[in-house]
Amino acid sequence: MFGLGVLQRLSAACARSMPSLARRAISTEAPAAPRTTDESARALRKSFARNLGVHIDNMTSQVLGRSVPVTGWGANRAYGRLNAILTENGIRRELYRRRYYEKPKYKRQRLLHEGHARRFKNEVRKKVRLVYKMKSLGI
Repeated sequence: MFGLGVLQRLSAACARSMPSLARRAISTEAPAAPRTTDESARALRKSFARNLGVHIDNMTSQVLGRSVPVTGWGANRAYGRLNAILTENGIRRELYRRRYYEKPKYKRQRLLHEGHARRFKNEVRKKVRLVYKMKSLGI
């Protein structure tokens, strides 16, 4: 059970433990001169392999990306938690929206409407906070 978050954390862990190899993998240019001998490269790979298990163990104890561990609470609890994560991130809404093609004109209209609604909601929130503040001050 590895989600996208695990892979991102693993790549970050790799970059921390072996920065020269990470840079070499990212750059498209050929290195000017060999930096390490076979023995030192082998030692780097061994140390990375030893530390990899620790990184994976630390990462699986948390909820990573969109993966949820199924623990003693059972599958129903994990499914509910996954649903909550998907709803909170707006993925369910996005999947529903992508069921059918949305023409660019209607997409623009929808985005404009969502922007107006978001700004209106923020203004109402500010006014309500102001009213509560005035009420607490006795004005």
